[in-house]
Amino acid sequence: MVYAALLAAGKTRDSFLRRVPRLDVKLGPVRSTSFRLASRISNLLGAGYPVGHLNDFASCRVILVSMPESWLPSIVDELLEAPWDWKAKTVLLCNSESDSSVLDKLAFVGAATGSLTPVEGFDDRLFVAEGQSKAIRMARIFVGGPDVRVISMEPGRKALYSAGINFATGLALPLLAASVETLRACGIHHNEAQMIADRLFQRTLRSYMKAGRRAWEGPLLVQDQQAIRRQVQALFLTSPQLAGYFYENALQIAQLFKQDAKWLSELEEDAYPKAASQ
Repeated sequence: MVYAALLAAGKTRDSFLRRVPRLDVKLGPVRSTSFRLASRISNLLGAGYPVGHLNDFASCRVILVSMPESWLPSIVDELLEAPWDWKAKTVLLCNSESDSSVLDKLAFVGAATGSLTPVEGFDDRLFVAEGQSKAIRMARIFVGGPDVRVISMEPGRKALYSAGINFATGLALPLLAASVETLRACGIHHNEAQMIADRLFQRTLRSYMKAGRRAWEGPLLVQDQQAIRRQVQALFLTSPQLAGYFYENALQIAQLFKQDAKWLSELEEDAYPKAASQ
């Protein structure tokens, strides 16, 4: 029995599938929107062979789906028409923002369903698998190789996982930028401002890895209203936008860390003096 088949379209060039160990041994039939595109994808992956019909997937234990999100409902309906024993099949979403819930119709007829996602920054050596336990086992087999690790999460939590990644990337970078820009406003050279911010961000991360939330320190922790007021006022004179960003972050952090944020709300007029005067 061939291990895996692939339904693919879209940006396969950037897919982690290209870097799966021994893919040429693991992958069999490849189907796309046309035989020509399937052939192109197979050549790009350096594995598998193009086919024109789902019938060629019959002997495969795992069906990999790497398709644009908007196509997934119709792909699922097409798969359901195949006269297979779905209890013997596993369907894994690859390169998808969706979780295994979009495959619920296939799960209903007996297929094991899940999703497989590389974790950013680990050079395809760390993956998160989501879905049914059998699907997670199959995902581990598929990407298995030297120094490759697959961790699991609860089914249906892909969006929550993506939010966690966003906290460490898209939402963290503006904080770093704000730190550097504020230091630059003091007259510190750009390279030196970056060096200071980098060192402090790394120190904060190491402290959190050792002590978790207990590593939190600074004037927010001790509710030093005067220190925060001075900082907000200084920021406002330099950049009202940075002052607002600082204040709103401080307010949200206080609430997240179970503080009574009343002492911070009293500083709103320092962050937004024009709005407060109206």
